[in-house]
Amino acid sequence: MNKTPLQLQESDKTESLRSLNVAAERWGVSIWTARAWAQAGKIETHKLGGRRLVSESEIHRLIESSRVPARADAQTKTATV
Repeated sequence: MNKTPLQLQESDKTESLRSLNVAAERWGVSIWTARAWAQAGKIETHKLGGRRLVSESEIHRLIESSRVPARADAQTKTATV
């Protein structure tokens, strides 16, 4: 979901915004992937002029939602090696 600056909620006004390039680097994906995610609505972005910005909380949300817990058998393999 993309928001224009006029649609920002009160809590968004004090939050740090980062460029989509910076967000893509933090996620470990190409800028093209980040742009596709924004276009598909997978990430929430804000447009400011010609720039597309991502909030710090959105960067962290995607990182946290992408975490996969370690498998139990993977832990025992490292313990027995």
